[in-house]
Amino acid sequence: LRENPEDQRAREAAQHEREQRREAMRERRRVQRRGHGARDAKRQAHESKKQAHARAVQRRVDQELRAAEAEVSRDERARWHGETLKLVFVTYFRVLKQRDSIGGLLPAVLEGLARYAHLIGVEFFADLFALLKRIMRGQQGVGVGAEEPEGTVVSSRVSLRTALLCTLTALHILRGQGEALNLDVKDFFVQIYALLPPLAAAAHIEATRVAASSDATRFTAYQTPASVAAANAHRRALHAVSSDPADLADHLSDASAWEDTVRSESDLLFECLELLFLGRTKVSSILRVAAFAKRLCLCALHWPPRTAVRAIDFVHRLYVKYPAIERLFASDGQGAGVYLREIDDPDMCNAFAACVWELHWLQIHHAPEVQQAAARLLEYARAEERKHRM
Repeated sequence: LRENPEDQRAREAAQHEREQRREAMRERRRVQRRGHGARDAKRQAHESKKQAHARAVQRRVDQELRAAEAEVSRDERARWHGETLKLVFVTYFRVLKQRDSIGGLLPAVLEGLARYAHLIGVEFFADLFALLKRIMRGQQGVGVGAEEPEGTVVSSRVSLRTALLCTLTALHILRGQGEALNLDVKDFFVQIYALLPPLAAAAHIEATRVAASSDATRFTAYQTPASVAAANAHRRALHAVSSDPADLADHLSDASAWEDTVRSESDLLFECLELLFLGRTKVSSILRVAAFAKRLCLCALHWPPRTAVRAIDFVHRLYVKYPAIERLFASDGQGAGVYLREIDDPDMCNAFAACVWELHWLQIHHAPEVQQAAARLLEYARAEERKHRM
């Protein structure tokens, strides 16, 4: 049997059509891969010199227009950034000049100033320094209260977080344009030195979340990561017991509204110490360095393990940068006099009359990481002592 000629022609036509569709699709894909460059090359191959010149002129005009639009948008953006920054700083300075902290805004304002200190004009530095010192002495921003004794470094009416943020703001200012000014920073050394004993007794030094009161204006309680986990577990247990929203609302009605995560006082303290001793080009007094090393070792006995390790490691870095404090690590190298640990002036406490015996106690700390940090520091001190005897 032979195939019908008409059926054969129809079959060949259909196959040819399929082949054409496949070829067209392959060509379309090749053009897409080549992009617009292939079409431009094809156009250029068939255009005259006049058309090529006109196209080149149009390309230059388009480039100039795009550059002009970018310049305008850049200037506009800079203008709006300047206006926004001016309004932010006006708001900050209004809050700082208030006799009382409006709605507990002072810590937030101080954090903002510390972050944007490099954008503040030099002409404001002296007044801002004086204002920060007044806040720490309880003469500004903390409301009306009993007068502080003469010579008070940090007022008892100022919270630890506010005092740390004041010092941190001043140090960030000094780190930038303030280095060119002749500003006395001894007061900030004294303030941080005076804050160490209260911070040693602070149970919430590692807290990164704070609970707000019912009006959400003042921070009243702190939560550590462990307590946050416990609170979350309690909430999960309540959800497991009852799925009724009314019952859950009754159980959780006494819970405070939680603010966003904040930096812990431990983080603020060690950032201040970094800027005071390790971030400045000027060399600090060796008496001051020894006093801070001694008091940090003493505070490490009371701090949680993580903060204690940071304190020991910071003393280790101080020893590396200031080898002259080696007398603190020698049992027979103390100077004359008595170490006055109650004095809050690091230059007058006679730290070289003592030794860092706390490190030996920290070697038997309940946390292994604290034991290892103390052992590393003592081993480094022994190695330095052997090196000097050789």
